[in-house]
Amino acid sequence: MGQILEEKDGSVGRMRPNILLVMTDEQKLDTFGYNNPVVKTPALDELIRDSLFFTKAYCSNPSCIPSRAAIATGKYPTVCRCPTYISSLPEKEKTFMTMLREAGYKTALVGKQHFAHSKIDHGYDYEIIVDGHSPLGNPAEIGPYLDFLKMEGVDYGKCSDDSLILGGTWLEKENCHIDSFVGQEGKRWLESYLAENVSGGTPWFLMVSFPGPHMPYDGEGTSCAAQYRLEDMRRPETEAADLEQKPPHFMKLNPRAYIDRYPEEVFRRTKRSYYANVSLIDRQIGEMIRVLKERHLYDSTMIIYTTDHGDFMGEFGLVSKAQYLSESLMHVPLIVKPPVKGFRGYEVHDYVTNIDIASTCLAVSGAGDKLTPDMENYPYSQYWLEENAEVRDHIYMEAHDMKAVIEDGIKTIYYVGRDYGELYNLNLDPHEKNNLWDDEDYQKLKRKAMGRIIDQMFRFSPEATVKWNVNAPEI
Repeated sequence: MGQILEEKDGSVGRMRPNILLVMTDEQKLDTFGYNNPVVKTPALDELIRDSLFFTKAYCSNPSCIPSRAAIATGKYPTVCRCPTYISSLPEKEKTFMTMLREAGYKTALVGKQHFAHSKIDHGYDYEIIVDGHSPLGNPAEIGPYLDFLKMEGVDYGKCSDDSLILGGTWLEKENCHIDSFVGQEGKRWLESYLAENVSGGTPWFLMVSFPGPHMPYDGEGTSCAAQYRLEDMRRPETEAADLEQKPPHFMKLNPRAYIDRYPEEVFRRTKRSYYANVSLIDRQIGEMIRVLKERHLYDSTMIIYTTDHGDFMGEFGLVSKAQYLSESLMHVPLIVKPPVKGFRGYEVHDYVTNIDIASTCLAVSGAGDKLTPDMENYPYSQYWLEENAEVRDHIYMEAHDMKAVIEDGIKTIYYVGRDYGELYNLNLDPHEKNNLWDDEDYQKLKRKAMGRIIDQMFRFSPEATVKWNVNAPEI
């Protein structure tokens, strides 16, 4: 099954590849052995060697629902009218998964989708939705997982304790962890579908969406935790004192999220738990990739790996996430393995957003004509199809009444209706410790950034492309 894209006379064929989209929830950028020697991710490190690794990839929003809505529709949260955690996609919106199904793809999902209460057509021929992060989630949203635990004879309420910061030690069998369940169900669909469709011909799209390493941090207690030493679980370069330069809401997170309220060992165990969860997910991904290689489908499958947003995990003395546009939350992993035999991976340093997963999948599937004008359209495939890459000169992000741009390493965050804001020179201050919002030397750059934000919001407004008049002059 699947068609291998082979290089012929220096050109790359454009047959329709299979697509495997792997997502995690709340994963920091520096959580791979590739860019952090402390972390154990052998399967993902091997995948990176065959992939584009985007060093300046950003999500659109620091919260699950709006970020995932943007990915599913290929539109910024404001555009698809799902800008906050308590909003949901309007039914009239259309997912790129629906577009792929219309284009002849067999589509499937296992794991977290988080369409919340939206009545939108998901776009899947097959789905096992697990919209929670532990056995204590809403039973209506994690039903398949709870059914599995029941078959395993597991007491839902005794799978972990609360010994960590916003988490605890996993006490049950490792195969009963929610991320093990999602990974194994994803692998099961893949094996089953490939066995039933040995003749090939119909390309497939599979999304495997892991609930972890999102809190509750419960990798502690799994065999993966044994790979990590507590002495290696160090604090980041930033600390709680650095919050004094930031807007006041940084001091209003969940009180349990401030690590200085706990003994140092508890934080270290919490961080180890987070890394262990990433390693557990890595094992599951390795098994799925092994299936592709055994079926000789690895070369003909485009694999995309990303997350919806990050986690502070110690930065500024915090864990978790909320309505902040900090690098820890917005600067995310994005790995794309082209469906090209023998492709040698490399780093891409252009500004990209994971919203472009939609345009990428539509482009490689031959369904690019389904893109609408309000969708983002910077497909990653332009990097391997020998086309002149159309790149962004800045990145835009939003969190309800916070709007931000990054251009040439200058990050400006505007707070609607407030006289304060954030501005960082990431070239000199990658950890965002020095807020330059009121610095005289940066006012010209701030005005330029504000213009970018105004331009973006105008672009998002209804009928923004309608001309002033039939013969109106260009301005």
